[in-house]
Amino acid sequence: MLQKIEDLEKWNDIEDPWGYNDNVHDALRKRILLDEIPKMQYKNVLDIGCGQGFVTKDLPGEKVYGVDISETAIKYAQNNNKNVIYSTGSIFEIDKLFDIKFDLIIITGVLYPQYIGNSSSLIYLLIDKILKSNGILISVHINEWYSCQFPYLKINQVFYDYREFTHNLEIYSK
Repeated sequence: MLQKIEDLEKWNDIEDPWGYNDNVHDALRKRILLDEIPKMQYKNVLDIGCGQGFVTKDLPGEKVYGVDISETAIKYAQNNNKNVIYSTGSIFEIDKLFDIKFDLIIITGVLYPQYIGNSSSLIYLLIDKILKSNGILISVHINEWYSCQFPYLKINQVFYDYREFTHNLEIYSK
């Protein structure tokens, strides 16, 4: 069953509901992600499921965008980082939210059944519409809960401990 937006809004009604800012595991996962991003110039970067901007604020790029389904999370993100362009929206409408294509897209903790149901094929199509040719897609998810595989060239994959789970970081080139 898909998680209700009302539940997500209630969850995000406090700053840092996941406890990212003070957790050594989250500091490490953020460092690993940032270190694994291919070193190149990025014009437009998008963080899908940015939440309150924990990772988004440190992403490379001339213009960095963050999108999350939670309006409450986006308000916190906007208040804490004025250098990122934040928007409220669903991954299912991602192709309608932006009229640009992205050099780099990051998706962290979004592609789980409670958020996307059985819609992984639709997600692939939507991402494909907004990712530039030769663009980079990075997907970071708890390995035990994640089953998506993007139809792009996988250029790197890193597994690492995250809290009591294993994180799976995949880097694709379109």
